[in-house]
Amino acid sequence: MKKSDACLQWGRTVLCRQWERWQHETVEPSAVPIDVAIPIIGKDLDILPLCLEGVRHQVSHPIRDIYIIAPEEKAITDFCRNEQLTFVDERTILGFGPREIGLIATRKDGSTVDRSGWLFQQLVKLSGNIGTCSHYLTVDADHILISPHAFLDEQDNTIVYMSDEYHGAYYDNIRRLTGHRYWSLLSYVAHKMLFAKEELARLRQHIEAYNGKSWTEAIIDSYDHRETSGFSEFELYGDFLQKKKKLPWRQLKLSYKQLADYETLVSEYGARYRSITFPSYLK
Repeated sequence: MKKSDACLQWGRTVLCRQWERWQHETVEPSAVPIDVAIPIIGKDLDILPLCLEGVRHQVSHPIRDIYIIAPEEKAITDFCRNEQLTFVDERTILGFGPREIGLIATRKDGSTVDRSGWLFQQLVKLSGNIGTCSHYLTVDADHILISPHAFLDEQDNTIVYMSDEYHGAYYDNIRRLTGHRYWSLLSYVAHKMLFAKEELARLRQHIEAYNGKSWTEAIIDSYDHRETSGFSEFELYGDFLQKKKKLPWRQLKLSYKQLADYETLVSEYGARYRSITFPSYLK
């Protein structure tokens, strides 16, 4: 990380912690039903049950259906059937799968990494082609809600949870992709986002008009291959969204050594945090 980026990250962390300390506003949730969409791959099945418990206990809206968007593998389809979830073959959302993207990024040491699947899941979230409700909530499979979450208020404002993450490549990408020079004091990258299909349609139309190609092609072509993380669907959509209300995420990152059942996690961390995450690199 460049020195300037490290300073910005430090500043954001301080700002976010102060905001978390003083911001305790409660939101009256809308009664509009929503769908939930969780893109996964096979390795996510280990932590997914905790993610689902968080969704079922803490989302303050009527949930019509929970969709698991994934490759068609027996372990995944069996899990969906046992948990009464709606399985969606990931290739049906966009008409292609991760392999067709062929995104190879180069690290600073010259080694390469395939980021096709990582980018593909983000395109799925932006597709608008999920569920039957006007809104769908996406949650990362390793992210567990441990206190109540509203995502839409009675005035039709989308509730966005802001984090302290800073990654300049996301902002550079938004400028190339949309022509908008965007920068925010805090980040929309918070492992969860409520998407409105109408707003997504407007965003995709803007991208296509600005780039003169399909929105999926535009996003893939705008990616800087020198970046292993060169695009953020949450940053892009959060910036574009007009009617929104910002809240601090109050998030805690834990290692797999600290895994416990859902009730224990809520009892231990729920009074202080809104959510916890078990990232795979800490497994």
